[in-house]
Amino acid sequence: MKATWSRKKIRDKFTGMTKSDGAPMSRQQIHMLRKKARGICLTCGKPAIGVYCLEHTIKARERMRVRLNYHRRLRGAPSYVLEAKEKSHVRSGRGGSKPGRTLRSKVHA
Repeated sequence: MKATWSRKKIRDKFTGMTKSDGAPMSRQQIHMLRKKARGICLTCGKPAIGVYCLEHTIKARERMRVRLNYHRRLRGAPSYVLEAKEKSHVRSGRGGSKPGRTLRSKVHA
């Protein structure tokens, strides 16, 4: 019995792609290449900064710090710069955050 597909197969430049040694690429590898070409995060599908979105870029950075046993932080790295910009954007009120509390001194009678 011939297999039928529930949807049409994707035919693009990644279809039938092979590795450098001539072995066929797995469907997962081809799926990741398609996401990378579209400019979306490989993990969640949000707009990407490089390969991952900001959230997953930070997670990957921290994973590699632990894995490589690095204790110092490279503050000039792109992920730190983008993280700082995102935090300042949220603090400035553009991110929809709650307004800060005002402190009042207590007056004793």
